[in-house]
Amino acid sequence: MEPRCLLLFAALLLAQGVLQEASQYCSRLEYWNPDNLRCGSCLQRFGPPKPGHEFSENCGLNDLGDHVRHPFRECPPGQCNPSGAELCSLCGGTARAPTPTTTRWHYGQPPSTKESSSLKPETLTVLSSQEAPEHTGSWQTFALPLVLVLFLISAAILLLALQRHSHPYPGLAFGDSKTSKGSLEASEAELSNLASKPLSRLLDELEVLEELIVLLDPEPGPGGALACGTTRHLAARYGLPAAWSTFAYSLRPSRSPLRALIEVVVAKEPSASLGQLGTHLAQLGRADALQVLSKLA
Repeated sequence: MEPRCLLLFAALLLAQGVLQEASQYCSRLEYWNPDNLRCGSCLQRFGPPKPGHEFSENCGLNDLGDHVRHPFRECPPGQCNPSGAELCSLCGGTARAPTPTTTRWHYGQPPSTKESSSLKPETLTVLSSQEAPEHTGSWQTFALPLVLVLFLISAAILLLALQRHSHPYPGLAFGDSKTSKGSLEASEAELSNLASKPLSRLLDELEVLEELIVLLDPEPGPGGALACGTTRHLAARYGLPAAWSTFAYSLRPSRSPLRALIEVVVAKEPSASLGQLGTHLAQLGRADALQVLSKLA
C-alpha cells in the first residue's frame, strides 16, 4: 500500500476514534463503568449540577473511563436550570429531574425496552430537543478539524523525512529519476572533452574541487540508509582497499577524503584523466557531481 493511502486510512481511523466519544452502552445521563461492566448514574457519581448548568453526555466519560470533557456544561441558549436538575429545560418551564438509577444493563445483554416504552411521545420530543445542542454546540465542531489537520501535517513531515532518509542525494530521489537520467546522458557527451585533460588539474581548480567535496564526501549517520556514490565508492573504483577509505575518513574534517583520493591516484598514475573520473561518476549515478566536473571541459 502506498504511503498516501496509509496516511488517509490512519486519518479516517483517527476521525472515527474522536467521534466515538459517547457511550455505546449507556443512556445520556449514565456512564459506562469498565470495572464492573455496568452503567452508573451521573447524579450519584458527581452530584447535582449547579444552577445554570447540566450534565454533559455520559458525564463527559467514554467507555474506557477516560474524561473526554467536563462532567457539567452550561445550559444551551434559551434554556435554564435554577433548581439543579440533571438537564436544563426551557426557561420559565419545569426542569426535568429524573430519579437516578444505579445500573441499567449488564455488558453482553441487550438494554431493557421498558424504560423507552414507558416514555410518552411528549417526553421523547422534549428529550430530543434538549440533546440536540450536545452536537451542535460541542467543541467537536472545531476540535476535530484541528486534530485532523495537525495529524496530516505531522504525517507529511514524517513522510518527507523518510524520503530524504532513504535518498541521501536529492537529485536521485523518486520524481527526479528521468531528470537524472537525462543529465547523465548530457554529461556523458562531455566526457570526450575531459578525456584529454589530466586529473591533476582538479587539484588546481579549488572552486570545482570544493563543490565535489561537498557532494561526495558526506555519508549518512549510523541510523541512515546505505550511501551510494560517495568518495568511499569512488576509491573502490580506482582499486584502493576499504582500509584506505576508512583511514581517509578518519581524518575528517581536517582533511578531505576526496582530495586525498585525487592526490593518491595522481601519484600512482600520473596519466590519469578527468575523463576517467567522469566515467566513474556516471557509473555511480552521480549526475550532480558529473555536472560540476563538466565545468572543466
